[in-house]
Amino acid sequence: MDRQTSPAAWPLGGRLLVGLLIGLLGLSACGGGGDDTGSNAPPSGTPPVSNPPSSGDSYVPLSWNDAEPNSQYTLADGTLVSRLGGRVRDRHAREQSEAASNLGQDLYQVFAPHYFERRTHDITLYDQAVPGKPDNRMLTVVVRPQWWWYGTNFRHGFIGRRDGDPQGPAAVALYGDNGGMKLLPAFSLKSGQELKTPLANYDSLPGDPNSNYDTDLAVPPKDGEFVLVKEIRYSPGLRRELRAGDLVEFELGIFLAGKQGDALGRFNYYADAIVYQMGSPGARAWQRGPCCNAGQIPWDSKLMPESALAGGRNMTLHEDASYEPEMNLMQAGTNIAGRNIQRFAEGRRLFHSSFLNGAHMEAGNPTLLSQVANKAGPNFQQATCIQCHFNNGKSSPGLGVALSNMVVLTGENDAAGQLRIDGRFGGRIAMGLVQDGNKTHDGRQAVLKIASYSSVDGQYADGTRYSLQKPNYTLSDLDGKPLALPARLSVRATPHLAGMGLLEAVPEADIAALAKASERDPDGAVGRLQLVPDLANPAIQRLGRFGWRATSASVLDQAAEALNGDMGVTSRLKPKHLCGLADGASACRAADAAGPEISDAEIDLLTRYVSLLGVPPQRRFAGQQPQGIVATKILSQDAAATAAQEAAELAKQQDVARGGQLFATARCTACHVASLSTGSQHRFAELRQQTIRPYTDLLLHDMGPELSDNYPQGRASGQEWRTAPLWGLGLLASINPNTRYLHDGRARNLEEAVLWHGGQASKSRERFKALSAKERQQLLDFVSSL
Repeated sequence: MDRQTSPAAWPLGGRLLVGLLIGLLGLSACGGGGDDTGSNAPPSGTPPVSNPPSSGDSYVPLSWNDAEPNSQYTLADGTLVSRLGGRVRDRHAREQSEAASNLGQDLYQVFAPHYFERRTHDITLYDQAVPGKPDNRMLTVVVRPQWWWYGTNFRHGFIGRRDGDPQGPAAVALYGDNGGMKLLPAFSLKSGQELKTPLANYDSLPGDPNSNYDTDLAVPPKDGEFVLVKEIRYSPGLRRELRAGDLVEFELGIFLAGKQGDALGRFNYYADAIVYQMGSPGARAWQRGPCCNAGQIPWDSKLMPESALAGGRNMTLHEDASYEPEMNLMQAGTNIAGRNIQRFAEGRRLFHSSFLNGAHMEAGNPTLLSQVANKAGPNFQQATCIQCHFNNGKSSPGLGVALSNMVVLTGENDAAGQLRIDGRFGGRIAMGLVQDGNKTHDGRQAVLKIASYSSVDGQYADGTRYSLQKPNYTLSDLDGKPLALPARLSVRATPHLAGMGLLEAVPEADIAALAKASERDPDGAVGRLQLVPDLANPAIQRLGRFGWRATSASVLDQAAEALNGDMGVTSRLKPKHLCGLADGASACRAADAAGPEISDAEIDLLTRYVSLLGVPPQRRFAGQQPQGIVATKILSQDAAATAAQEAAELAKQQDVARGGQLFATARCTACHVASLSTGSQHRFAELRQQTIRPYTDLLLHDMGPELSDNYPQGRASGQEWRTAPLWGLGLLASINPNTRYLHDGRARNLEEAVLWHGGQASKSRERFKALSAKERQQLLDFVSSL
C-alpha cells in the first residue's frame, strides 16, 4: 500500500489523498459536512496514486509516503525497545481533588500553562535479560527532555503506604525508589541511535545538576546534548529482582532550569505514571489493585483486562485514578511516540487558539498572534476548535439560542427537485458572534434557533410510557426579522474526538467485508459503503468513514473542511472560502485572494493531535475498584462503609456485564460492531495492528423516517446515517451535564437515543422496548461504561 507518487502541487509531509464529495459532502469539526461543488479543488495536473482500486465498490485505499518507523521493536541481541513520549503533570496519578468540583484544581490530567514549550520529553525503554542471570530482567530508561532539567527525581515501584500507616491508600504518591537519574556524556547518544545496554560505566556516570542554573530560554538542548538514564533491576513491591511478567511503574519529578519568572513559568512538575511489563514491549494501561498484600499496597498498578482496552494496547489510557472524567478525552495515547509528543502539544495549542485574536482559551498561555490571528471569517460559526469540541466532547443545541456550536447545512431544489447549494447562504449558515474586549467580530449570515420541541409519545411493553422530543426551528435575519427556512436543512452536532486516528487505520477491505456480511443480516441491517472523491484529486474515490453520513475519508480531510467551513480559514486543500458560494458573498470571495491562511505544517500539527488522542478504557469492568472516593475518606471511614462502597461497585459491574449481554441479544451489535482491527500500514506507528472496541461498522444504515432529513449526501439518502462509534459516550455528560445525543441533539439521554432508532434498527429497538425496566437500565449502563 505504499504510495508511489506524490502530487506535485501538494508537498505536505505525509500527504493523504483524501476525498471531497462534489455534492455538498465532507465532515466539519462541528460535526456535519457542507461543501462546495468542486471549485475549491487544487490545481489540475495532480497525478493519482498508482495503487489499484479494490474490487466491487471502486475506491483507492488511503496510503502514506512518510510512514513513521515502528516505535516498538527487538534488537538483534533480543533487547526489547519501546519509544514513548511524556509530558509534565501538575499532580500524581492517584491524587484526587477533595473539593466539590475539579474546576480550577491542579490535577494529574490538566495541561499546565506553557504545556507546549519546554515541557515534553522522549522516553526509550530497553528491556533485556540480566547478563549471567537469564531468569532475571533489567529495564534501562533513557529520557531526552525538551529542555534543561536539574535535580531530576525518578520514582519507581509504587508502595502507597509507609510502615506504621493505617491500612489503605495512606500515601498515594509513595514509591520504593525515590532516587535520581544519571547523565550521559553530551552527544554520546543522538536521535536514531541505540544505547548499548547494560551500560558498563553506569555506576560512574554523574547525576544531572542538583541545583538550578542559568539557561537561555531561546536555546534548548541540541540533539544528544542532555540525555538522562536510569537502570532498574529490582522490584520494591515484590522485594526481589525483576523477572519476565513483572510490572514496573515509574514517574519523573521534573525541575526546569533557568531564571524563574513569567517567561519560564512554573518550574516544578510531576510526570506520567508509566507502567511497563517486563518481557512485553510498550507501556501498559493500568488500574489500581492490591499487590502482594492488599493492606500493604492497596492501590498498586495492575494490568487492565483486555476487554477494557477500548483503544487497543497502544492507545488505551490507564484508569482515571485521579477521577477527572471531564478530562479523559483530552489525553495523548499511552504509547504516543517520543517523536510525536511535542507535535501533539503544539497541535493542541492550535486547537485551543482563536483564529480571530490568537488567544489561547486556557488562561496563562502565550498568544499565537502572528500565526493564527485575523484568519477566521469573513463568516464563521466559531473561531476556535475547542469552542465546538469542548474538552474534545460533542456539542449540544440549546433552546431559544443561536445554534452557533452546530453545523447547519442548507440547500434548495433545482428544476428537477434535486438538492443544490442555496443562493442565500452558500450551503451552510454561519452564526458566529465574538466579543473581544471592545471589539466585536460578527461572522453571522442569519440566526437559526430551536423555538420549541414537538412531543413523540410511546410506551414500553411493560406499560411504562415515554415522550421523545423533535426540534422545531425558526430562522431570522440579524435584526431579528423572521426568514423562511431553507428548502433543504440539516442540523448536525459536533462529534466527540475519541479514537479518530484508530478508525482511520482500519483497512478499507475490513469495512467492505462488514458491508458484504451484512447482506445476510437476519434483521435486514444491511450496511453500505460511502465513497468520497479525494480532496486533492477528485478523480480518485476514497472510502468515507467520518461524519454523520461518512462524508470524510481521513482526519486530515476533517481538519481542512472544518477550518474552512466552520471558521472560514483556508488551506492548500481548501483554498477558497466556502461562504463564497452564497450569491451575495463578495467579501468571502475577495478574501480568497490572500491565499491559504493556515500552513501545511500547522494543519499537520492539528492532524497529529486529533489522530493520537488516547481512548479511555471501558469503565466498571470486573475487578475495578470504586472510583471518585478520595484516599483520605477511605482512611477516615469505618470498614463497613468501605465494604458497602465495594459492594455497590460490584453490583454495578454485574449490571454492566449483564447489559453487555442484553446489548448483543437485542442485536445492537449488528451495526455497532464491538471490535475492529487496525492495519499495518498507517502513517503513525502507534495506531498499527491494534484490536480496538469502538462499537461501529463505519457503514451507512437506513434509520427510517423517524431520523430522516431532506439532505442526502453522496450515496447516503436522507434516511441513512453512519453507525456512530460508542466509545467515550458515557463520559460526555461529565464534560457537559446537558449533553444531548443523535445527529441533531434531539435526544436528552441515551435511552431516548435508542428509542429514536428506526428503519434497519427497528427490530433492535423493539427488543429493547420489550425488556423489563431493570434490563433496560442494565443495557444503558453498559453503553455508558464504554
